[in-house]
Amino acid sequence: MLARCPQCGVTHALARGSKIRQRRVHCTHCGAEFDLFPALEIGGAGERVLGEGLLPAQPARTRAIESAPVIATAIDIERHPGPLDLAAPARRRVWPGLFVAAGLSVLLGAQLLAFPPVAPGHNHYLDQTRAQLCATLPCPVWNPLRAPERIRVSTPDFFASIDGTLHVQFQLESPVRQAWPVLDIHLSDQLDTRHGALRLTPNDYTDADAPMPPHKPATLRLSLASPHARITGIQIQPR
Repeated sequence: MLARCPQCGVTHALARGSKIRQRRVHCTHCGAEFDLFPALEIGGAGERVLGEGLLPAQPARTRAIESAPVIATAIDIERHPGPLDLAAPARRRVWPGLFVAAGLSVLLGAQLLAFPPVAPGHNHYLDQTRAQLCATLPCPVWNPLRAPERIRVSTPDFFASIDGTLHVQFQLESPVRQAWPVLDIHLSDQLDTRHGALRLTPNDYTDADAPMPPHKPATLRLSLASPHARITGIQIQPR
């Protein structure tokens, strides 16, 4: 049995015995150490052996690991806060946050009432609350909503007096709080022939500074000079 050194290529003769059982060996020719079993070969008859033999590899030297020095630190248990002491400052820090949250909630409520997302006149309870708030705090003046197409006009009652004056009475009602409309009035006879038209601005028939209250009919009475002796129809259109 032969063993070839992988470093120098020199073959060494091995006999059955303890050397074959070695895991790592030492080449006497070049001094290299290698694993024995991968280097084993079966030599042919008359093959020349150049090596003087193998020696067991020297075991690796182990270094003692120096232990780290142990440093003892004195702990004063009485001076270090416990779990309950650590929770106390946290509880004290909660109170400012609660006050800030309460203040922000009050400001948000005041903003919703002073600047409501719903226009005045759409919610009766919101209008009452806003009126109470604005009685103590300055609130912005809202420009009245204009929605003349939502104003309901009742069938007008009218009659002509002896002097030719036409007396007209009707009602205006709005489901929301809004500005008073401009009224276009058309007069016609029994053949639906128009004999006159009149446009009235809010200043002509009411106090224009105060908007129309919601769901509250307003009765209007007008006296017009009749352009025709037989006026039988009156049409009133809010604008």
